Amino acid sequence: MLAILLGSCASYGPYHANTAAEPLNSVRGPADGRYKFAFIEFGDQGSALDTSQRAAAINVIRQAQRPLLFVYIHGWMNNANSGDVCRFEHFIDMVSRLPEVTQGKINVIGVYIAWRGKDLSIPGLDLLTFWNRKLTGGSVAAQNSCLAAINELALAARDPGKQVHHCVLMGHSFGGLVLSNTISHSILDVSSTGARNASPWDMAVLFNPADDAIGTRQLVSELDYLYKYDPTRGAYVGRTPGADQGVVMKEDHPLLIVLQSENDMATGAFFPIGQGLANTVNLHYHWDKVPVPGSGGQKISEGEFQTHTPGNDRYLVNFHVVPLGAATAPAGLNTYENRAFEANIRQNVRGRTFLTSELNNGHEKQFCRGPDYNPGETRPPTGKEDWQRWQFVYTGNARVPCWIVRVPKEIIWGHGGLWSDNSVAMFGALYRMHFPLNAEGQAVSSQRASVPSAPDTQRLNQDKLH
Repeated sequence: MLAILLGSCASYGPYHANTAAEPLNSVRGPADGRYKFAFIEFGDQGSALDTSQRAAAINVIRQAQRPLLFVYIHGWMNNANSGDVCRFEHFIDMVSRLPEVTQGKINVIGVYIAWRGKDLSIPGLDLLTFWNRKLTGGSVAAQNSCLAAINELALAARDPGKQVHHCVLMGHSFGGLVLSNTISHSILDVSSTGARNASPWDMAVLFNPADDAIGTRQLVSELDYLYKYDPTRGAYVGRTPGADQGVVMKEDHPLLIVLQSENDMATGAFFPIGQGLANTVNLHYHWDKVPVPGSGGQKISEGEFQTHTPGNDRYLVNFHVVPLGAATAPAGLNTYENRAFEANIRQNVRGRTFLTSELNNGHEKQFCRGPDYNPGETRPPTGKEDWQRWQFVYTGNARVPCWIVRVPKEIIWGHGGLWSDNSVAMFGALYRMHFPLNAEGQAVSSQRASVPSAPDTQRLNQDKLH
C-alpha cells in the first residue's frame, strides 16, 4: 500500500525547467508569434523551482512593445502538467486572434504560475488532498517569491517605453486563494511617506476562490473605510474632504473581482462542512465579533466568515449576474468559436450588460484532456448557439471597489467551469469595462488606481477599530 501511495504522488517538478541545451524551455508559442506562453513554477514552501523561468518570462515582456499580459494561477487538482495548461493557452490563443489585437499589433502574453495543486494521481484518493493542498496554497501566498514574480511581470509590462500595456491577474480555486492572499496587502500598501501606492497590475479576477472569507471581509472593511460610493458620479470617492481626481475610481474599475458560481458544491457545500470539522478537531469554539462591512456597525461572529468562502457569504456578496432574456447575434462578427466573447470585447460595455452565445452543457470538455495545446488546430463552432443577455447588478452590502459576484450556472457550471465559453464571454465584458475603447475605437493604456492617503477616521470609530 505504501508503495502504491508513493507511486501515485505527482511529480515535484519543475516540468518546464530551462537547461543549458534548452535555455527557453519554459517559453512556447506558435510559429507566427501571435502569442507567447511562459511557465513559472513554485514548490510547496513557495520557493521558485527554477528562477530562470521568471527571467525568461520577463524577457518576453520586455521585448514586446504593446504587451497584453495575462497571469494565471491554477487551482486544486492542477499543476504545470495538467489540462488547465491547455485551457489557459487556448484562452490566450483566442485573445490573440481578435481583430482588435491583430489590427493593433498587440503582443499577447500568457504566464502560467504553477504550484503542486495536484498531489496524488489516483482517482478518488486525490479528493483526500483538499486540506493539504489548501495549506500549501496558503504557504505559497505567504512567502515572498510569488508576489515578487507577479510584481516583476506587471512592472515589465508597464515600462514607460511601452506603447500600450495591460496586465490582468487571474486565479481559480486555491489559485484564487494564492492570488487573493498575495495581492490584497499590495492593494492597501503604504509607502514610508504615507502615500498609498497603486498596484502595478490593472485588473484582478478570482474564479470560485477556495479560501475562507476572513481576509476578504477585512479587505472590504478597509475599502469601506477608505471609500464611499457617490451615485451621482457612479464612482467610489475617497472619504478625505475635497477629494480630487486621484482618489476617484469608476465603479466599473474595481480593484478586485470575485466570480462565484451559484452551484459550486466544492466551496458552497463541502467547504463549510470541512471547516466545521476542522474547528471541532482543533477545539476552536470561541470567535470574536467583527463588523459587517457597510452595515453601519452591525457585528457578528467571525466564525461566519471562517466557514464560508467570499462568494458564498451573504454578508459580503454585493453583485449578482441577472438574466435579461434572449438576444440576437450582432452583425459583423469575425470569429467562429464562442462569438459572444468577440461581441462583448469589440465595443464598450453599456449598462453593465453582456452577451453569451452557447449552451453551458460541457461541450468544451472534449478538448484539453492533457497539458498539450496545438495552436495550429481550430475548434469548430458548436452549431447550437443560444444568445442571451445578462447584467451585473448591485444587490446590497458594502458598495466598495471589490466586487463579489454571484454567477448563474448557465455561465459558470460548478467549481471548475471558469473556462466554459460563457464564462470566457463574461470575462470579456469585464475586460472591456476595465479597458474601454477611445473615440477611435482603439484600446488605451489604463491609468493606475489610487487609494486615498488620509481618510476620515469617523468610519473607524463607527466600527470600533476592526
